[in-house]
Amino acid sequence: MVKGKKEKHENDWANTTYVFLVVGIIIGIIAIVAFVINIKGSSNSVANQCTDVQVPYEDQEEYMKTEYYMESVPYTDQECETKNLAYSIENTNYDYSTCNRQEEKCIDYFLGICTSKKVYCVDRTVSCSLDLKNLDAEQGGQWTILHNFYQDGNIAKTASTSIYLYPQTIKSVVNQVRLTGTDENGEANVLTLNGGCNYQTTYIPTKQVCKDIIKYQDVQRERQVTAFRPITKYKTEQQCN
Repeated sequence: MVKGKKEKHENDWANTTYVFLVVGIIIGIIAIVAFVINIKGSSNSVANQCTDVQVPYEDQEEYMKTEYYMESVPYTDQECETKNLAYSIENTNYDYSTCNRQEEKCIDYFLGICTSKKVYCVDRTVSCSLDLKNLDAEQGGQWTILHNFYQDGNIAKTASTSIYLYPQTIKSVVNQVRLTGTDENGEANVLTLNGGCNYQTTYIPTKQVCKDIIKYQDVQRERQVTAFRPITKYKTEQQCN
């Protein structure tokens, strides 16, 4: 009886010991694993230390700048030219009625005696005239009129007159000369009436005629425009060892 109890007690002790042993082994394994993990974590913590650093990078900055450009703009200018004053000539006239000296010349003889005579003018004043009108409404001026006097188809004499006319006025211009009839010896001869005259305007006054015209010129302008320029900026990044 006592022997049986003893054996039972020994068996219980063995079982208890076995349980404690198993639990001890498990606790030991857990302790070892925890130790290993702790060591590895510590080493990783030391190896992976991180710090914040400023890293530069390029960016575009917006700003306003002055831009210059050329622009063609109109302006008013005056363009002038020289023009003759407008005029008109009317009522041209040739007058040969004034005789200064007359002579007789026999035109028929009988037995050496003159039976018929004719009186001839051998010294005559002739004149040429015209009416000159200034047609301009703003400006006066001085004209010069030249007359050519003809005798026997050739220019015998010339005469000229200068006359001033106010705007839109009219005046008569008269030129006179004396013509004489002479023969090849310079003696008085018959003054034929197959003459005449013509005129020339040798000087015409002028004026400046101006008018407004539109021209263009290049002018420098300026304006404000948006532009971009590169700048360096910084950003925070983590660098780990």
